Amino acid sequence: MVIQRLQSLYLLIASIMMGFFCFRPMALISEAPVCVCDYPVYLTLNALIALLLLISIFMFKNLARQQMVVKICLLLYLASGVSGALLIYNLADVAIEWFGAPLLLGAAFVITLAALARIKADDKLLKSYDRLR
Repeated sequence: MVIQRLQSLYLLIASIMMGFFCFRPMALISEAPVCVCDYPVYLTLNALIALLLLISIFMFKNLARQQMVVKICLLLYLASGVSGALLIYNLADVAIEWFGAPLLLGAAFVITLAALARIKADDKLLKSYDRLR
């Protein structure tokens, strides 16, 4: 199988990053690592993002629907970031030592934005072909 569309590759990379995010420690509080997988609701939110990204790869025949699913993922990223920050700051009474997992969330967000830009470019290209008919 060959991935011919750049946005499909972006969505796959973002989905893999979200999978890693679910099982990497986010921070170290009082010598105990805080991981996404320790909180079932937070884990479900991030697993839903990864699943929606994977599903959106196969929606290439309907660009409007694919674009809508990717926009929903972007909103869920924001909810995940805010929820994670509130979770960490409510747990911590002492200094927090951050690990790399929040960077995975941010990188996946940026890559998903790039995928959305490529989807919009494809949609614009297809509409220009329709005008030529």
